[in-house]
Amino acid sequence: MRHILLVPSVTKGNGSGHLVRCLALARSLGPGAVVFVAENRSGSSWSAAELQLAYSREIQGIPLVTELQANQEWDLVILDRRSTSCEELGFWERIGPVIALDEGGPARSIASYLIDVLPRISFARRKGRGGDSPNKASLGFLDLPKNRRDPPREFRRVLVTFGGEDPAGLGLVMARSLLQTGLFTPADLTVVSGALRNGAPPLGLEGVTVLGPVQDLKEHLARYDLVFTQFGLTAYEAAFAGCGVILLNPSLYHAALARTAGFPEIGILSPNLKALRTWLALPAQTLARVAAVTPEGTESLASFLEGIQMSGPRACPRCSSFGRIVLHRSESRTYFRCASCGIVYLDRFAPGREAPYTESYFFDEYRGQYGRSYLEDWPALTKLAEGRLDIIEDLAARLMGRSRGLSVLDVGCAYGPYLAAAKARGQEPYGLDMAEEAAAYVRRELGIPAVSGDFLDPATAATFGGPFDVVSMWFVIEHFADLDRALRNAAALLRPGGILALSTPSGEGVSARSSPASFFDKSPADHFTIWEPSRIKGILKNYGFRVERIRITGHHPERFAAARAMKEGRAKRLLLAILGPVSSLFSLGDTFEAYAIRESGAPAPDLSWRKSGRVRKARQS
Repeated sequence: MRHILLVPSVTKGNGSGHLVRCLALARSLGPGAVVFVAENRSGSSWSAAELQLAYSREIQGIPLVTELQANQEWDLVILDRRSTSCEELGFWERIGPVIALDEGGPARSIASYLIDVLPRISFARRKGRGGDSPNKASLGFLDLPKNRRDPPREFRRVLVTFGGEDPAGLGLVMARSLLQTGLFTPADLTVVSGALRNGAPPLGLEGVTVLGPVQDLKEHLARYDLVFTQFGLTAYEAAFAGCGVILLNPSLYHAALARTAGFPEIGILSPNLKALRTWLALPAQTLARVAAVTPEGTESLASFLEGIQMSGPRACPRCSSFGRIVLHRSESRTYFRCASCGIVYLDRFAPGREAPYTESYFFDEYRGQYGRSYLEDWPALTKLAEGRLDIIEDLAARLMGRSRGLSVLDVGCAYGPYLAAAKARGQEPYGLDMAEEAAAYVRRELGIPAVSGDFLDPATAATFGGPFDVVSMWFVIEHFADLDRALRNAAALLRPGGILALSTPSGEGVSARSSPASFFDKSPADHFTIWEPSRIKGILKNYGFRVERIRITGHHPERFAAARAMKEGRAKRLLLAILGPVSSLFSLGDTFEAYAIRESGAPAPDLSWRKSGRVRKARQS
């Protein structure tokens, strides 16, 4: 059973839709779901007691809590708060992974996962920022009515409803306007007063049917030809029920949302009578406009939430900071740049490669990607290893005074082409890999000590003792969800003056620069960090490393935007011949290698600057 905390807005003036949605979700999500309503002695929010009186039927059987237990962790925290600050978001993220529904506050730009049920105003994205776009948007997530009707031929039966609270008093304003203008008679109108409405009973509505709170109002909407309301859930429910819908909005913001969505609307706070008469005089056009914004179907928001599998770090995997900038969102991922240390990291919401790389990867998957199995690719992999060993031995000769007999621990050794090349050159190699089949092959066929296990486990990392002269990680470092521990382990396993050698995809290569969205979408789901050559020196310095050399690799001139846009032919071949040197000159390769020295006498990694104790909003520069 998953323990899920739902946090609705209960601030007075924000309406009741957030609460009603959370209660419905809690019922659908089952016994592990709890709704949180904080007690507010200032009177600015509705108390749990008031809500239980107003929504006794909806709340019945749903756990409602007003205090959170200290140190309690939740499997999922669902925020339906309308507007959340970055500091508030940081609090919720410390007690569980967060999903924000229809978030409109500052937290929208840095939330881990955003779901927009209602359409939003589209703001122009600033370069390099992807925070405004949701991970998932769907009108189908609305809890739409089952009862529907055929579109009316004329507007006779009219419903006026402005939510459970109606703080601007629009229900009374709208009803009076309809009567005073003679557009409708009292017998035509029904006014629904919300469960949280304050104030005296409405005056001036003699002969009008005025109802108090109506349970499950959406299932009664099909009885009416026309519904007057504001932008929000009721507008879409009425449209889906087959009614005409005209909106009078309480604010400029609601009006902008209504225009963006495409609803007929007649102003803010008081109705524009000319616009009102126009919509009423042309019912076919009004209904056509409403039909255009009507959701086509439904999908279960509760089922979608249950299917989300949060994995990866909730904060920066390097420094634990919650300060960040969103670079890209998709339905299954969010990529952040840490505002403290600058590294790019992944929050993942769908299964990835949860199991270790097994034999099938090195043969079937590898062949599918490269056209040959891992062992069939041995000559090419050996050539790569030779180039890397040239650099390592050159550094060792210069800094250690020797280039042979180096103890080398290769993390993620696979079937061992690098280890075999190192052994042939007089080094003392050891292998570590998650896949037992690979480690067994290295021991059996290459005669090199190798074990299988998790490098983050200190017992596994210390199997061969150490310290080592060289620790290498060829396309491994990006796989660690706990990057801090991985780098600490690497530092601990190296002797002072030892060499850390690694390769990894580049976040500054041509693919990342020319099409960032495509680059993020195609990045493997088990790459929890994306490294950039310009930042690696600063990151490794915090662990006592001094980067001696960076080599840009993986040059692909065909990935330049200009080359992709051209058809095959002589002109494209000429362009590729030019772009190859350009890629090398400007370091635009899609991968890179880094060689760093564990500095002699370096203290333990100093991370005192970490912001794990508080939340800091990502800089907007």
